[in-house]
Amino acid sequence: MIFRLCRFEHWIKNILVLLPPFFLGVIFEREIFVRLVPAFLSFSLAASAIYVVNDLADRERDRRHPAKRNRPLASGAVMPRAAAALAAALALASFAATPFAHSPIWAAFILASYIAANAAYSLRFKETPLVDIFILASGFVFRIFYGGFFFGTPISSWMFLCVFSGALYFACGKRRAELARLGPATESRSVLRAYTSRFLDAHYYMFCALAILFYCLWTITRTDQNAVGKLALAIPVMFFIVARYNLIVEKGAEDGDPVPVLLHDKWLLVSLALFVALNFTVIYLGGYLPRVAY
Repeated sequence: MIFRLCRFEHWIKNILVLLPPFFLGVIFEREIFVRLVPAFLSFSLAASAIYVVNDLADRERDRRHPAKRNRPLASGAVMPRAAAALAAALALASFAATPFAHSPIWAAFILASYIAANAAYSLRFKETPLVDIFILASGFVFRIFYGGFFFGTPISSWMFLCVFSGALYFACGKRRAELARLGPATESRSVLRAYTSRFLDAHYYMFCALAILFYCLWTITRTDQNAVGKLALAIPVMFFIVARYNLIVEKGAEDGDPVPVLLHDKWLLVSLALFVALNFTVIYLGGYLPRVAY
């Protein structure tokens, strides 16, 4: 039961750590390749520590939530002291791989900043309007910067803008779905009283449009020979992924968290796999493909 606190299914988010070397086309270089697993596991342990801290801080409110009341701490299946010890152990263990990073000090700094920001969110800022959304989104940004420093690969402005706007899109979608399902008067998420459906709708679709725009611009402005003109082939698939996610959230079938939405929908899984395959083919095998010009 205690391992449920770690939320291993949410480790899928930590694939973002691998994006900088993947999109740079160097993920199979020996110096990069040997660091893939340590980087992923390191950040995953830190993320699990945060999930435990979050459940510790929220256990009383979770008991009043229709779904979250079944979590180990809220249900009483795990004692708070055991959970606190687990969170501390996970946080300490997450730093074990940082000495092997390309920039150990910066990697450790990013990891510590992620833990501090999200601990502050769980303990203080979860009920502060807008701050809660921006801290939620910052977790995705911390992931790509951790990957950049761990592997020694640069992060383009376009990648930063894509990930940050996409993260704000998901964060607004999460609050939007919670407001629709629980209402503003819910005791389990008091910050919802500060939001309106109109506000969240406007920003949800604004950040969605910005994420799409930044991705398209990033795709068509790449100058590396393999990707010129060819990465645009993945744009229609990305459009489908966004539209499918929006459809699921609009129907109210999920709470807006991208992980459950992804894992419970076969169309999203297939289209995401196709998206990754297209990017991989172009970036790593593009030299064998015909030249494309628009």
